[in-house]
Amino acid sequence: MKDIMRIVMVNDCAWVGRTIIKYSPPNIIYSHIKRSRSPISKTLGIFVKIVFSKGDVFHVHYGLQDHLLVKLLKDSPTICHFHGSDLRTTLDSKWGWIVKENLKSADKVLVSVPDILPIARRYRQDAEYLPNPVDLELFKPQIIREQSELNVLWASDLSYTKGADKFIKAFSKFQKENPNSILRVIKHGKNSISMLKLLKDLNVKHEIIEYQPHEKMVELYGWADVVAVDLTLGYLHMTSLEAMACMRPVIQYINKEYYKEIPVPPVVSVLTPDDVIEALNRLKDIKERTLVAELQRDYVYKIHNPRTITMRIVNIYRSLVEDWRAG
Repeated sequence: MKDIMRIVMVNDCAWVGRTIIKYSPPNIIYSHIKRSRSPISKTLGIFVKIVFSKGDVFHVHYGLQDHLLVKLLKDSPTICHFHGSDLRTTLDSKWGWIVKENLKSADKVLVSVPDILPIARRYRQDAEYLPNPVDLELFKPQIIREQSELNVLWASDLSYTKGADKFIKAFSKFQKENPNSILRVIKHGKNSISMLKLLKDLNVKHEIIEYQPHEKMVELYGWADVVAVDLTLGYLHMTSLEAMACMRPVIQYINKEYYKEIPVPPVVSVLTPDDVIEALNRLKDIKERTLVAELQRDYVYKIHNPRTITMRIVNIYRSLVEDWRAG
């Protein structure tokens, strides 16, 4: 067995940290510091947990106060792992100085989605994109049902930001021509009330599901024939990846500009309501659904494989420790 390394994983996002821990070799020993968004937990609570933690490397998720505290309190190399909103919005807010300081002080800067890589590289030219690992032991290929009337899952927040309103309007038109198709939505998101009202106003046949634990998402993907995620932002979300791993065709908007350094995801890319209707009609054909599902499954297994990504992280840990000890 190789030398033991002790890693402190601070916080998490989209189960990335938890998946890395699960797929790491046994010589990598983790302690996982977690916090909530409550005022006490994200201030005094995380402060105390960091004070009493000890590790060879601190792997911190989000470029917020957690990483700043680690740098103030600990004499160990750090990874600052950015996940989106920290660079898209917080960077330009009154708390932007914290994000900038984290970009400057981290020993390694990683980003989990490709759209924020150019932002990180304005401050750290050596910032790297690390694809989010998907737990392939949990999210496995499922049988594609032979039916033309579609069970469709909106697997994202009910928000204008994600384009849920555009999708609901498009599905309403599709359902009029395909009355046995049904839409499921998860009751989650800052515009939930408005979106649920829109579903009612448009007389969309739908089911409302309460927010689910991560492990329960497997059942939701299994119910669906098609999974829709995002019509505005242009990059793969974790729900996109999990559905793809389950061989559920994903329709969403993909901005190819974000994927210049890596293969473009083979999702059915849509932007307008008309695009959505065209995509759903196309995916009524089981042969088409199977073709798309197989391409998407292969993409996840190649680009978002948890074993490959975890070994890349382990090598980063090892490099940081060696450089730190060498002075």
